[in-house]
Amino acid sequence: MIIEEPVHQFLDSFCIAGINYRKSDISIRGKFSLLPEHSILLLQQAAQKKFPGCMVLSTCNRTEIYGICDHPHELIEMLCIHTHGSMKDFVEHGYQYKGLATVEHLFKVAAGLDSQIIGDYEILSQLKQAAKQAKEYNCVNSFMERVINYALQSSKEIKTKTKLSSGTVSVSYAAIEIIKEKIIDLKNKKVLLAGTGKFGNHIAKNLKNYLSGSSLFFTNRTDKKAFYLAKECDAAFVPYKDVAIHANDADIIIVSSASETYTIHPSFFTVKKTRLILDLSVPQNVDPVVKNVKGITLLNVDEISAILDKTISLREAEIPKALQIIKDTMLELCNWYRRQAISPALQIVKNQLYELSEIHFPNLAFENKIHKTVSSLAVQLHSQNNKGCQCITALSSYLHMN
Repeated sequence: MIIEEPVHQFLDSFCIAGINYRKSDISIRGKFSLLPEHSILLLQQAAQKKFPGCMVLSTCNRTEIYGICDHPHELIEMLCIHTHGSMKDFVEHGYQYKGLATVEHLFKVAAGLDSQIIGDYEILSQLKQAAKQAKEYNCVNSFMERVINYALQSSKEIKTKTKLSSGTVSVSYAAIEIIKEKIIDLKNKKVLLAGTGKFGNHIAKNLKNYLSGSSLFFTNRTDKKAFYLAKECDAAFVPYKDVAIHANDADIIIVSSASETYTIHPSFFTVKKTRLILDLSVPQNVDPVVKNVKGITLLNVDEISAILDKTISLREAEIPKALQIIKDTMLELCNWYRRQAISPALQIVKNQLYELSEIHFPNLAFENKIHKTVSSLAVQLHSQNNKGCQCITALSSYLHMN
């Protein structure tokens, strides 16, 4: 669906290097996951390299770097520097695009078309946060900002005009559905949420809204975050140093942490009971060996997404409508971009016509004629961007008017 439109340097140099769930499992994605502090370091490096624009999007399903540079290889190198991923792994599991292909990919990401759960609009808030962070570090130029705004515009239109987001729309809500499916009687069940960052915030609010009969306990590596979120959601606060004790006592554990090491270990579980553990973290934060503990059902983010295939099939019928909206919005973007490309030429011609008129036609009313000439030139440049010949033609036409 790539649109063939003549463009100039920024669009031609708009690149992406990414890795997502399509070609990599959770262990590979974990290697390329960027912690917040590493995202900042990467943006600072992009600024040092004098990239006109750069943005980092790192979620449980993807890590992507968008940048204006000579080649995506520059972005791949930075990704490997700031993560545990290798160039070999990226070549096998990653992807890279340039120009309009990058724009199209960004639009699909914003619309939820590239999400593991089709129509998952949780990605939209993550994209907005990524753009905000990039702006804070002066990594978003006017071109990239306009592209992001167009992506958000098409996403909003898709949400309004299609049913792409009908049913379950996020992994955080999917967790609630799975809990209800696996555990019939939730009354007085103890639910421990480990990890109260941005994603954990969504989960916490869903727990409060949909598991009101359960006892909620929140913990986080930064105690302060868990304390305030627990207060907001009428949950109990658990100091992180006591996570093992409360995990051992819990019936349901949801892990949404950005730790580079395991948060939940098999040694925590000395009391024999039935437990459901949902690990929504990337990299995984529950030691996979926990699955071998008797009575425990452990699901990771890939397994949770697979359970939702029924919902996905209902949304697939809406994909053609969403793609058409993306195509239309990309045409709007290309038209805007081409206007920016020819604007300097139009201004030069306009200035030259004024100078020429003031010298050679001082007694004639030339305002309307100049406007007509420049407008005609703009139309010609839009249809065929051959500035030299068309500017000469415009000058010739103007002279014939006088």
